[in-house]
Amino acid sequence: MADAVKTATRDAYGKALVELGEKNDKILVMDADLSAATKTGMFR
Repeated sequence: MADAVKTATRDAYGKALVELGEKNDKILVMDADLSAATKTGMFR
């Protein structure tokens, strides 16, 4: 566990969406005005 890197949940969420979007171009993210808070802007 010493090698574990702590990451904010919202950062991990945004990064995971980016990774999924690279694998599947049919993924759509809808977030209203929360893209900054949920880090979904990375998906764009």
